[in-house]
Amino acid sequence: MRLNEALQIVNATNKASGPFSIIFLACGFQPLHLATFIQAHSIRRLGGQIVRIETGLFGNILSNINRAAESKATSSAVALEWEDLDARLGLRASGGWTSASQRDIERLSIRRLEELESAITKLSASIPVAVSPPSLPLPPLGHTVQLQATTLSLQLEQQLAAFLQRLAYTGSARILDPFWLACNSPPSSRLDPKMSLLTGFPYSIKHADAVASALVDLLFATPAKKGLILDLDETLWSGIVGEVGVDRVSWCMEDGSQVHAWLQQMLAQLAENGVLIAIASKNQSELVEQALSRKDLLVPRGALFPIIATWGAKSVAVQEIVRRWNIAADSVVFLDDTAMELSEVQSAVPGITCLQFTPKDPGAVWNVLQQLRNLFGKPAIFAEDLLRSNSIRSAEALEELALGTVSSKFLHTLGGRVILDYQRDSADTRPLDLINKTNQFNLNGIRLIEGDWRERMKSPTGVAIKVSYEDKFGPLGNIAALLGQVQGHRVHVTSWVMSCRAFSRRIEYHILESLFRVTGASELRFEFRPTERNWPLQNFFAEIEIDYVLSGQASLLRETFEKNMPELPHQVSEMTK
Repeated sequence: MRLNEALQIVNATNKASGPFSIIFLACGFQPLHLATFIQAHSIRRLGGQIVRIETGLFGNILSNINRAAESKATSSAVALEWEDLDARLGLRASGGWTSASQRDIERLSIRRLEELESAITKLSASIPVAVSPPSLPLPPLGHTVQLQATTLSLQLEQQLAAFLQRLAYTGSARILDPFWLACNSPPSSRLDPKMSLLTGFPYSIKHADAVASALVDLLFATPAKKGLILDLDETLWSGIVGEVGVDRVSWCMEDGSQVHAWLQQMLAQLAENGVLIAIASKNQSELVEQALSRKDLLVPRGALFPIIATWGAKSVAVQEIVRRWNIAADSVVFLDDTAMELSEVQSAVPGITCLQFTPKDPGAVWNVLQQLRNLFGKPAIFAEDLLRSNSIRSAEALEELALGTVSSKFLHTLGGRVILDYQRDSADTRPLDLINKTNQFNLNGIRLIEGDWRERMKSPTGVAIKVSYEDKFGPLGNIAALLGQVQGHRVHVTSWVMSCRAFSRRIEYHILESLFRVTGASELRFEFRPTERNWPLQNFFAEIEIDYVLSGQASLLRETFEKNMPELPHQVSEMTK
């Protein structure tokens, strides 16, 4: 983004009125263009939402981080530089670069990193934090030539790496990867010495844009894809299994097919992180099953579900997999080695992301693996992610046992248990993750940013329910979330979602019955908006005869709900303190 473009975006929203988000930019230098770029990228990422930037005092990043914790900001970007560890590592100080000074710099830097770690950890306990590590070059300290590393530079890098590792390990902050930044902002063009001396802002314009864009992406991550469907021949393995046989398809260095081993290792990692993996192959199903049962396969056979091997169109198989997963096509990636198959699927399944696997071009394969990491990457892995595949299989088993009908008698045989947790924990973002990725049973399709979520958790009149479920088929984990405000005899519900994994079990009735009873409300007022996908919720509202009263709202009286409530089949546990 160019600076004039960023200024146009910022100026357009500065004149607007209405709700806004606050991002606190904590840095030791003058924020200037970095603040402008962060504001512009945030406005664009949040779809035009008004964003305000707050900053601190020049020359004291530790104080600024502490100020961020006391502000009304909903998120914070922290831009560290070497001069924050010791002013002598910047361009505006005159403290000396002698050997004695260098030993003193090393000692003081350790102490400053400890102080910064404590401050960032405290800040991240209340709002999301993204951290950019020092990205500018160190001054020309030491007796060596430029290409030879000095003991001081290596020591500082080691201290910094340990500091960042501790933050990342504890989940205290989202750390900008220095290698990514090096690929997107060449180190040789980052520093602007003239600007640093004149204004206290050390970044070149391009570097400021790169850092700002990355920090915004870390704070407001794009929702991760959920499922990957892939081909077999010349994709999962080298060779055509129907021609060379089960034992001759390969994925190893010895046979020149190591790129397929790369993919299999990537698939194993994605499956471990809760990504759904399925197969759509034009093949004989018996041969496919034999090949996938080979002991040297690098991705667990149990991680692949479902497997559709037919001679029909790939798009038909893909559509069937998406149906069985019960997720939206825009949450799915399709990987195939044939451009025609990709085009056919893209045409028949709008919204799906199609990627080509080109085994004869290792560089292109490597790039595809990086794309998969970006498409499926997420800041944290929750237990529900790891249960997703098993819960989909159990849902299929339930559907088959129920023979298309879900009666109270059948539901009682499940031995189901619904756990409704009313305790509000702003650090637990699993319900937020569910709200932002659920489309079908979704009250209004409104997404929340993490800072807003944490603010709602602090509201004295707020109510929040995190719902989990388990039955004889196994646990489904957290499958529903509801947010609202208690307003006298009424509860105003602003967000309500439920995973498709929980459909057909009457859990939605259990949730409303509990909400009426625990809050003592006589009416629920829903901030409802129909969307293209939330027909399951619309159907549920029709079943309970909900009244639409105001634009964007729907009302449910307690007596109306109790009149239409069927027999509730599950054991209920409530956690209210």
